[in-house]
Amino acid sequence: MADNHSQHSTSSPPKEANPEQKRYRTFDNTFMKILVNCSLSLIPIVGILFVLNIHQQLGLVFFNEQYFGLFFALILFGIFLVIPAAKNASLTKVPWYDWLLALSGLVVGGYLLIYYPDIMLMIGQVTTERFILCVIAVLLVLEAIRRMLGIILLSIVAAFISYGFLAPYLPGVLRGSGTAPDQLFNYLYLDPNAMMSMLDLASTIGLVFILFGQILIYMKGGDILNDIALFLFGRFRGGPAKGSILGSTFIGSVTGNPVSNVLLTGNVTIPLMKRNDFNGTQAGAVESVASTGGQIIPPVMGIAAFIIAESLGVPYVEVAIAAIIPAILYYLCLFLQVDFIAAKRGLDGLKSYMLPSLKGILKVVWLIIPSFGSLVYFLFIVGYTPALSGMYASIIAFFTLGVFQSYIRKQLFTKLFDILFGTGKLMLEITIVLAAAGIVMGVTGITGLGFNIGMLLQGLADYGLLTLLIVSAGVCIILGMGMPSVAAYAVVAVLVAPTLIDLGVQPLAAHLFVFYFAIVSNFTPPIAVACFAAAPIAQESPHKIGFRAMQLGLVAYIVPFLFVFAPELLISVDGSQSWTATGITLVTAAFACYLLAMGVEGYLFDHLTTPKRLFLFVIAGCLFFPYSIWEYSWILNYSAFIIGILFIISEWKFRNKEKDYQPADPSENYGLQKDQP
Repeated sequence: MADNHSQHSTSSPPKEANPEQKRYRTFDNTFMKILVNCSLSLIPIVGILFVLNIHQQLGLVFFNEQYFGLFFALILFGIFLVIPAAKNASLTKVPWYDWLLALSGLVVGGYLLIYYPDIMLMIGQVTTERFILCVIAVLLVLEAIRRMLGIILLSIVAAFISYGFLAPYLPGVLRGSGTAPDQLFNYLYLDPNAMMSMLDLASTIGLVFILFGQILIYMKGGDILNDIALFLFGRFRGGPAKGSILGSTFIGSVTGNPVSNVLLTGNVTIPLMKRNDFNGTQAGAVESVASTGGQIIPPVMGIAAFIIAESLGVPYVEVAIAAIIPAILYYLCLFLQVDFIAAKRGLDGLKSYMLPSLKGILKVVWLIIPSFGSLVYFLFIVGYTPALSGMYASIIAFFTLGVFQSYIRKQLFTKLFDILFGTGKLMLEITIVLAAAGIVMGVTGITGLGFNIGMLLQGLADYGLLTLLIVSAGVCIILGMGMPSVAAYAVVAVLVAPTLIDLGVQPLAAHLFVFYFAIVSNFTPPIAVACFAAAPIAQESPHKIGFRAMQLGLVAYIVPFLFVFAPELLISVDGSQSWTATGITLVTAAFACYLLAMGVEGYLFDHLTTPKRLFLFVIAGCLFFPYSIWEYSWILNYSAFIIGILFIISEWKFRNKEKDYQPADPSENYGLQKDQP
């Protein structure tokens, strides 16, 4: 059985180690401790029972919406108990108004739990009682957004709700359908196309994969992944940075939150990079870009892949497979840039004594295989739903990591509580994020705003699809700034993706396009939240880290355009695309990433001059030009490919000539012998 496997662990920080946790109340009162612990732990418990269909096995007739109501009630109750109303509010006591809000949350959620069978029969007939409860539900969500996510997202959601009232009175393309207040709030809270759809997602898929991530983190699965990453790459030049990329990618994929991932892994990886002579800006930027990119890595992709699948009505498998090649290009370019940084600075890898031992890795690596292996098996081979697949994988991960690690097994029940409590706490933010997105979706649908924005964006199509894509990318980044990636994607997907689809972009390509630009806002200044999280650890300016992160993540701004114009990069589950076109586009894009990384860092075998770097950018641009977009694209691709290879060969020869040329001793220039004065 595996024992304590490494001293290089990055996961499982001690409680309250996370700076973000300072915003949560902590209680000395025994009653309050028990109440909060039970209420937050109950969130995943009821979710587990629902996903495993225990109610059906017991012969209970239970509508899904009734479970959503119970889940929502627990979420609102938990938020107002543990999140204070202001920074200067008490962190140890719950004031009377928070008790009132918490109990109100139980009432509006309990209303769904108890009365949904009657509500379903007269969904369009809004009684005074229902209208009041729907208004309270929406107001509670707004206050929860303010407390948990800040004024930016609150302002966006409030603006959309205001638009629901003002739409008939606005001019031009902003004019929308009018809706009576009772119908508007009824729609926002109870309609399947608004908040209810997002509660469905949060309480099933979202909860299951947050649970899966918490199991890996609390039961040392995250440590194993990080140790594997360090073992594989730590010995090479720039090894700590490369190990950081791989480790942050693994963990970022299951946490789905770049900020949390930076705080979780960055506390170890950033100082490790700095000790290996990366400066603070570089270390913070590498961690920020790697943590953000975890969301584009199949099979988990945070939970965004499941939202995309739900939005398009396609199997999750289709989204995960399509995302493989873009993710490869993203991380290939990041790895190459880190390698060039290390080469330029003459950095070596870690010493052998600083690395996890092979014996230690072999002793524990098998523990992590069943967790991800079972997830892939249930998702892709058996074909279970994502929620059920994630639940089975979570159960397997818990018992594998818990039973076969002696030091975990001794505290298994403590770990179980930590996992349930941690999952419940994380679900507070995830659920409110998605509830906010549900409100935006609801207003957009009931007023016709989505159609109007589509018409506005279609006007840009007269200037070409590229112009529309550039503007859309800017809109996605701006809307995504300061917002969690899931919320950012959910908002921009409603506003931008339908227009791109109407103009001929493949639906999956359109949604991945807006998703990429929603997540790159995490490291795009001025509100680069991942970089702000990395700044205090790196002891550097968040803005410096942000601009460096833009350089390291440069390919993330290019790849979305690439797969819109070259959809063959998005592998289809039915294999309908041309594999020749896919192969050629992948090879040329990968080589373009190599040249782009070289140009950005200004180094190959030696420092590159500015003209050479500009030349590399041009050649990389020609290689990125899609193979299938134009009849003669292949000429441009092949020519650029050959020129790129010739450039590398010429630089290699020039380097060797310099090495072969040993300048004579200065004294020889004057015909003097070395021993002469």
